[in-house]
Amino acid sequence: MSGREWTSLRERLRYDTHIMHNQVDAMVSEFDLTTVDGLSCLLRMQSAALGLIIPHATEAQSSYAIRDLHECAVSDLRQLKEEVVLPYDQSVEALHPYAIDYVIAGSRLGSQILKKRWLLATDDRVRQADAYFSAPSYIEVWKSFCVSAEEMQPDGEVADQIVRDADRIFQLYQASARAAPLSQRVIHV
Repeated sequence: MSGREWTSLRERLRYDTHIMHNQVDAMVSEFDLTTVDGLSCLLRMQSAALGLIIPHATEAQSSYAIRDLHECAVSDLRQLKEEVVLPYDQSVEALHPYAIDYVIAGSRLGSQILKKRWLLATDDRVRQADAYFSAPSYIEVWKSFCVSAEEMQPDGEVADQIVRDADRIFQLYQASARAAPLSQRVIHV
């Protein structure tokens, strides 16, 4: 609990997870999506993280989207003739469905920015690996989550669990991004 007064769970999630969320965004922004190596890093991160989330997403509204996005990432990795699985082992404890929906459905909004960067690619191999960026936005899942989260109490045991689990999912994405080889990241000078 952060000690602030919240009007909704959605407001609390946005505030209490913004540090982890920003860290993941910063890590992902290092991937040069116009190159095979950079796009492969993003796709390996997505494949690994989504693969670990799938078993916990049966109750999440984003369950179908998670499976679809995972398949798209794997398909693109195969198109690029890259490894499908990141070389690390991590077990994940149960995750609250609302935490999953918050991170996954919300990430599709950010994917639109990444897609614009990917569209700048001139390498045909990169442009042909288009399944992940051609996937639906699943905006209806995000809208549904927002309605539910606006109506939910921001405090209490369930709200605390959702916030903790959303943070854990962001940490999972961080670990997945770190597992991508440093040599395949854009170096900002």
